[in-house]
Amino acid sequence: MFSLEDLPRMIDMTSIYADSQLKDIDRVCDIAKAYHCASTIAFPCYLSYTIKNTIGYDDVLHGSVTGFPFGGELTSAKVYEAKQLELMGAQEIDMVMNVGAFLSGNQKYTKQDMTTVCESVKVPVKVIIETSFLNDAQIATAAELAVAAGAEFVKTSTGLHGRPTTVHMIKTIKDAIGDSALIKAAGGIRDVDTMLEMIDAGASRFGLGVRSAEPILREIDTRLARESLMDYIK
Repeated sequence: MFSLEDLPRMIDMTSIYADSQLKDIDRVCDIAKAYHCASTIAFPCYLSYTIKNTIGYDDVLHGSVTGFPFGGELTSAKVYEAKQLELMGAQEIDMVMNVGAFLSGNQKYTKQDMTTVCESVKVPVKVIIETSFLNDAQIATAAELAVAAGAEFVKTSTGLHGRPTTVHMIKTIKDAIGDSALIKAAGGIRDVDTMLEMIDAGASRFGLGVRSAEPILREIDTRLARESLMDYIK
């Protein structure tokens, strides 16, 4: 049975802003360790650093991204990066779908791009379909293509294009894919109640930037009537 105490374990703690610095990655690692978050996710250049700084916390996975944030790279470039990340120790990879190709109606290319990346590595791939640019029908189709391509997670958004992820989007994905893959909600999520609604709708993982995660984690601590762990993190 779900408990509020379980919520941090469903969070991928991230810092994948253009201006992410080592101090931001330190914060990602510190919070992930304190709250036993699902994973840390950082740019490929910081992956070795996050692995080094979470030694001893085996319940915190190491993740990174490929084709981020636009998805328009050559498939071969995405594959190369995904393989390199796996060799470096990534345990999960978030990949951006080629949104432009999809919106152009080229579903064959879009699916092949995702399939080739998913099949190139042994670790789980979360395909970001970028719901910010899609209507309901397109969200459903993109989610179905991602699952058919071998994605373990359908992820809503990079969170970098303005339109926040909604509960309705999660329901739309869930209706389309059922239990054939997991759903990761990311982009514009700012409070605990929204997260709980998304869990009810079908989400099982959340991508939270470190800058928006801190108030959410404080809110969780307050609801659990305990002193915030955030106060003990350097």
